[in-house]
Amino acid sequence: MSRAKELITLLCILTSQNVLAQNAAPVIGIISQPISHSLDYLSPGGTYIAASYVKWIESVGGRVVPLIAGSSQQNHSQLFESLNGILIPGGGNSIYDSSYASLGKEAFEFAKAANERGEYFPIWGTCLGFELLGLLSIEGQHYLKRCSASNIHLPLEFLPEWEQSKIFREASDGILDSLSSQNITANFHVWCLTMENFTKFEMDRFWLPITISHDEDGVEFISTMEARDYPFYGTQFHPEKNNFEFPAKYPEIPHSREAVEVSIYFASFFVNDARKSQQTFPTNLELEQNLIYNHKPVFVGTEEINSGFMQIYIFDKEI
Repeated sequence: MSRAKELITLLCILTSQNVLAQNAAPVIGIISQPISHSLDYLSPGGTYIAASYVKWIESVGGRVVPLIAGSSQQNHSQLFESLNGILIPGGGNSIYDSSYASLGKEAFEFAKAANERGEYFPIWGTCLGFELLGLLSIEGQHYLKRCSASNIHLPLEFLPEWEQSKIFREASDGILDSLSSQNITANFHVWCLTMENFTKFEMDRFWLPITISHDEDGVEFISTMEARDYPFYGTQFHPEKNNFEFPAKYPEIPHSREAVEVSIYFASFFVNDARKSQQTFPTNLELEQNLIYNHKPVFVGTEEINSGFMQIYIFDKEI
């Protein structure tokens, strides 16, 4: 067993024995990314965070601090030391060369180092965030395959390893049945991690594959994975969309009772995992100054604007 795994296992044991106080209202950093060309007129050169990610975290008792990609005014290293976890969201930016990718790399390296020195610190990656986490774990090798999984909604097929996973081992039979039998995971991606490439790039050293799905052409891809030795989790699908995205552009997003329940399950799992983190802001004033409440979301989910999001938070380009 690696030193990192020993430390994380010990932390989990201590937490389960209530030796460590739980952080009742964890603070999650969400990474922003360059705004899309279609919305650039709202803030030329700015970045954004889809409000659905913020609502997803807040819906289960978490608080959110935006981590603004490309910002020279934010001290990201200092913020990392005060957060209880980081969410790397999906989007349309490059995972190789963008301010989003650079900040994601900083977050990944911080979280690895923190866990290795015994400080519990989880990361969640959704869609593009899933792809970025995979890339960072194999030091930038091109490991993804083109696929057809944009605006399709799929069930999950559980691999035998799912029972070893942290993310699903406490899931109810109802959650597992809904995920495996209904088309309620929202997929919006054109790149996939196949099992063939997972093996080829020896990703099993770092990751445990938990579920697979199939794209429109029958291509099998990994849809859920978690790190073996770190509290890092990734879904190629978007759990937050089920609850909080109703854009005219994508009326097919699943909003059934079961779809909403599984979304809440994933959010609750991640935020509860972040409660194990003992990091805090130096003062309450510093926390207040950094919370997402200092920003107002913009409604972009209209037929006229035709965005894939209902609301986004916009962070203007620094002058």
